Amino acid sequence: MKKSLLTLLVASVATQMAFAVDPADMVFKNGDIVTENAKQPQAEAMAIDNGKIVFVGSNDEAVKFIGKNTKIDDLQGKFVIPSFIDSHAHPGMVAVTSSNGELAKYQLPDTSKEDTYAYLRQIAKENPNLPFLMVGTWSNPLWGVEGPDRKEIDDIFPNTVVILLDSSGHSYWLNTAAFNAFGIDENTPDLKENLSFFVKDKNGRKTGWVKEFVLMPYLTTVMPQIDPALLAPAIENYLNFLAKKGVSSIMDAGNFNNELTIIKAIQLLDKTGKLPVRYDASHHLYMPDQLKDAVKTVLDYRKQYSSDLLTFNTIKIHFDGVNEINTGALLEDFANEKGNKGGMLYSEDELKNLLLEMAPHKMNLHLHSVGDRAVRTALNAYEKAQKEYGKKLPVEMTLSHMEVVNPDDMKRFKELGVHANFTPHWFGGTTFKGSDVALGPERYSHNQPAGSVLKAGASVGFSSDVVSKPQEYRANPFMGIQMGATRQEPELGKDTPVFGQADDRISVADMIKGYTINNAKAMNIADKTGSLEVGKSADFMVLPSNLMKMDVYKIKDVKPTAVYFQGKAVKLH
Repeated sequence: MKKSLLTLLVASVATQMAFAVDPADMVFKNGDIVTENAKQPQAEAMAIDNGKIVFVGSNDEAVKFIGKNTKIDDLQGKFVIPSFIDSHAHPGMVAVTSSNGELAKYQLPDTSKEDTYAYLRQIAKENPNLPFLMVGTWSNPLWGVEGPDRKEIDDIFPNTVVILLDSSGHSYWLNTAAFNAFGIDENTPDLKENLSFFVKDKNGRKTGWVKEFVLMPYLTTVMPQIDPALLAPAIENYLNFLAKKGVSSIMDAGNFNNELTIIKAIQLLDKTGKLPVRYDASHHLYMPDQLKDAVKTVLDYRKQYSSDLLTFNTIKIHFDGVNEINTGALLEDFANEKGNKGGMLYSEDELKNLLLEMAPHKMNLHLHSVGDRAVRTALNAYEKAQKEYGKKLPVEMTLSHMEVVNPDDMKRFKELGVHANFTPHWFGGTTFKGSDVALGPERYSHNQPAGSVLKAGASVGFSSDVVSKPQEYRANPFMGIQMGATRQEPELGKDTPVFGQADDRISVADMIKGYTINNAKAMNIADKTGSLEVGKSADFMVLPSNLMKMDVYKIKDVKPTAVYFQGKAVKLH
């Protein structure tokens, strides 16, 4: 009998030890928790310890994680979701534009050509001895497919070097003084046919309209070098804006010739404890000759600058242009320019070879791919690379923007394991002007078919792609969720027509999934974040209302009650 009692006692103690757990730092209970974990989609309690999630489940089960020093937060039914991930952001570009006095001070009108000329004349009058002027943005639809001419600026600024940025962000308007300063003449070669080039008139003369990035090497000779320490506060300000909106991780989608400056500024924030998000800094390819050293450059960045928060896992390619200026790569001609299908930076085989070179290094490939030919070419390249590799290619490839997608290619995303990324604050149809004329009514009516791509089985993510300080508010993911679900510009009201196809609207639930776990998968960080699961970083937010049950037209105004990054509360005020 004594032996029997002793056996029972030992068994009881062993059972208690087996189920004993260390008390957690924090326990959240009575919540309406959406985890984005397919195996456990909902919960009411969560325990956090040392910045990691140690429990997700019921209130009753959470009790065992409560000790005398555990902080208990009664959520009282509040809505909890994983933190957002912005997988195509430009903090560096926002900072540069906010730090540039002229770009911040002046804004060209978009009402008419005459208003634009009048504004430029006013600048000239106020600054009679100005040696250099770079301002934006002129509205390219006002000048049509032929575009502007440098003689129009020469009459106003005969001696000042003038560079005017356009409303698409993909072309420049120069005067003759700028041509002379840069050494550009009629023999200066283009960069890439139908993509990055100097526009010529019918007589072969360069007009001063410069498309895409052929101007970049020249800009570096006149633009002052920016001190990373001076730029860091502007970047920090933008990142704090995102963090307060619930963003915990971003992928910086490129900074052109300011790449290294931005990296050093981010590293400075990281080393001084001021980096509020997980930051993946991409290596940005926009010139043909960058391809040969792309992988080596990323590996070098990893050695010199990487840390727990600052990583270098992505090559970003400006694969084609934009439809507003007829440089997006299309399967069929532009409606307003017969014989022109746009262009691409690299060929299908060049892209395939890059993917194979990236494969051993756990790198991601992110492509700006606006047109349907760019989308198809990228998918073909991935399919070829995977076939040559012999098994699942260990490169997460994402195609972003995708304004035009051929229906035959939509199912290929799931088949190949390629990610789709859309920019939902464009879904109101007001952000860029001119692509309606360039694409024609049929293609334009199916612009950015996010819902169709999702229904075809793709993993679809969402991002901001905001590049300037005045547009900062549009990087708000809550605005993105609302616009993804409505395809209407909030400022125009709920009675404004739906942009594109009504069937391409996406449910709020799928918008949340896109901003969380889907983006984590695309960035290859789903083992760390993107869902609320045991072992992952405690990156989440508490919201006053369930986004899926509230008035969709009020989502853009939602403000998190609390945001946590790696288990620590983000300062919201």
